[in-house]
Amino acid sequence: MMKHTIPVPEPVLLDVVDSTNTYARTHFDQLPDGTMVAARCQTAGRGRRGRAWLSPAGQNIYATFLFKHLADGFHGGCLVGVGALACLREAAPGVDAFLKWPNDLYVRERKLAGLLCESARIEAGRITGAVAGIGINVNLPPEELLSVDQPATSLLAEEKREFNLEILTKRLAETVFRYYITYLNSADALLAEWRSANRLIGRKISVTDSYGSAHEGIFRAISADGSMIFEENGQMKCFTCCDVKINRESVDWNHLT
Repeated sequence: MMKHTIPVPEPVLLDVVDSTNTYARTHFDQLPDGTMVAARCQTAGRGRRGRAWLSPAGQNIYATFLFKHLADGFHGGCLVGVGALACLREAAPGVDAFLKWPNDLYVRERKLAGLLCESARIEAGRITGAVAGIGINVNLPPEELLSVDQPATSLLAEEKREFNLEILTKRLAETVFRYYITYLNSADALLAEWRSANRLIGRKISVTDSYGSAHEGIFRAISADGSMIFEENGQMKCFTCCDVKINRESVDWNHLT
């Protein structure tokens, strides 16, 4: 029997907004728990570390989810990550996407989606509410992908067909909400699924830490709090936040599971 049940909230669908994360944080107390805010276009889309997120109108999904019952801020990114992955696997089964720690969706060495989780409410020094935004490259054509500042892909580029954004956005809202209920009933089960979807464990990667220093080594494991356990020159290190670059030559994409 489920310990937590809440009704599925109606999504907030906007035409143009500066950032769905900003809108969700501004209206956090007025909107129901689990609400998805989505926009056709963002004028100031943001990624991690303040990076701009390419947000052309009517081509991609730009959405943010409000979570009012989170034990920890990073959990919002975890549940949106696995929820989005499940949604995309259903809508585009031929696209072999996976999670790249800490909060991206990739196909091979190319970025398909990025997430940004931010605190929305802090009480007595503890996060009690958060928003988790996601941008998914859906119908972005290959020529426009070239303008992205890193290797990127889209569902269109992968499957050579366009997707109905309205239907896909609705599926995303339903799937993420389902994972939110899973999290409220068993956070451990949700986090276990999130860890298993991080396929780069055991692979050679490059890391740039928060100080800008570069590291080369092996992604060994994910700790209980979501940190990366990283082996560099035989020494184990722990990273809570950094930029990860895939070493393409170290990954056998045909056998990556």
